[in-house]
Amino acid sequence: MTTPTSATDAQFYRAQQRIVRTAANQAQTAWRQLDSPAADSAAAAAVRLQVVATIEQAQAEAAALAPLYIAATLAALGAVSNPVGALVSAMFSGLATNGLPLAALVDFALRRYRLALLAGMPPSEAHALGLAKLLTYVTTEAADAGRLARHAAAILEPELAGYERVVTLPACGRCILLAGRLYSFSTGFERHPTCDCDMRPVTHDQWRDDRPSNTPRGLFESMTPAQQNKAFGPGDAEAIRAGADISRTVNARRRNAVYVAGGHEYTLDATTVRGHGRQLGELAKQGGRYSRSRVPRPTAAQLVNTARDRDELIRQLGRFGYVR
Repeated sequence: MTTPTSATDAQFYRAQQRIVRTAANQAQTAWRQLDSPAADSAAAAAVRLQVVATIEQAQAEAAALAPLYIAATLAALGAVSNPVGALVSAMFSGLATNGLPLAALVDFALRRYRLALLAGMPPSEAHALGLAKLLTYVTTEAADAGRLARHAAAILEPELAGYERVVTLPACGRCILLAGRLYSFSTGFERHPTCDCDMRPVTHDQWRDDRPSNTPRGLFESMTPAQQNKAFGPGDAEAIRAGADISRTVNARRRNAVYVAGGHEYTLDATTVRGHGRQLGELAKQGGRYSRSRVPRPTAAQLVNTARDRDELIRQLGRFGYVR
């Protein structure tokens, strides 16, 4: 996890992970009841009931931890828990985060299984494909219920100003980019399916303090080169090791930003006058709200692949805005 991590954080994380793992194991056991001919039979209905009950229990258990964690965190900081209301953990159970019935999520996994069979996939592979989909739903919904409950429980505490994002390794580049960021309680928790990130409540005094140790760069430097390569890709990881800004490197790969021309990889990110476009030059209106540079901006990984040596790499990273 990002540092500093308290004993309370570590204990709570382990408890949360036990709930998620137990739910995943129970869902996997239920899924084993299915075989190819039974995918449309009463066995599917039985699996649906079992998995829904498993998710509901995991959601309720994860939510029940929230007020205990908040109170323990405040106590460790020398503050007293004095909530203005009581959290009802059962209310965080029974629905998916997007409002769908939990049974619909199981049906999505069953549909994936059936479609794979219809496409001619071997039964064992189709079974595994459906299970992977199911486990994504189960673990995500269990974790989301815990996060939502902690968010609500923290709002009830006058001593708390917001929360800090805590990233657990291994993690993807986008999560690492958010490590240590402070959020007010009016800001929702951004996550992707199976996201393992969490939130740490922050008091008003902590909110005003400088927190230099819990940063994306600090987390990146605590990782092994293999972990860095897996999280960011070898090229982008090498660029970051050479000094490239993590935020600009990751954002260059935002959805629909990357394109390939002449065998080289470029990004549209930060090429307007609001980003790095003014420094690149050759500005022109190209249909958007802001003028955009017509100078192609390579991704950080592309610069790594084409630079002749480290000195040139650092110069090019600076030219295209990856080094400040």
